[in-house]
Amino acid sequence: MRVLILGFVVFGWAGVLAAEPVSGRMAASQLVETSGIGLQLSRSLSEKEGAIIKTLVPLIEQQMGTKAKFFGTLAYAPEEGLISDALQGAFNHHSVAAADAAALAACGAAKKSQNLPCQIAARILPPGYERGGLSLSHDATQAFFRTYLSTAGAKYFAASRVSGAWAFGPSERGALAACMRDTRNANDCEIIVKD
Repeated sequence: MRVLILGFVVFGWAGVLAAEPVSGRMAASQLVETSGIGLQLSRSLSEKEGAIIKTLVPLIEQQMGTKAKFFGTLAYAPEEGLISDALQGAFNHHSVAAADAAALAACGAAKKSQNLPCQIAARILPPGYERGGLSLSHDATQAFFRTYLSTAGAKYFAASRVSGAWAFGPSERGALAACMRDTRNANDCEIIVKD
């Protein structure tokens, strides 16, 4: 999903997924709960800048018409400050690394200054998140727990490292095809969970 909202770019970009497909039971033990989010501010921000970010997140959510979803990142151009077109957000990614890369790329494309690179301002993470294991975006994680696990029979969950697309179905081919339709030409869907 790609949406431009007052200088904020919101789109999915998957990052580190499972190297080999895991079972639904194994995935369930590694994936995080989707009941809340936490805001992790960069240590390089001043107290005033941190307060600005805390104020901006609800405004972004209001403009998007939805909550900021993990894994998400806000990046900015230090020379331009937090209130500029260079402040870019990337939300609902499959990993921290993917959200960081997407936000930094969007910031780099939007900034006017060329001297200093963009920096991370804040991250949207699930409460108690620790790196390691399988990770999926908020929406993909919800679908996994709400629908995938309760679906009977053979099933496959596919995800894209680059675009953040995901899908599941009763066959490997079907899950991959459904995922590929949403990749915006990334064509990198792979099966990450199979039962």
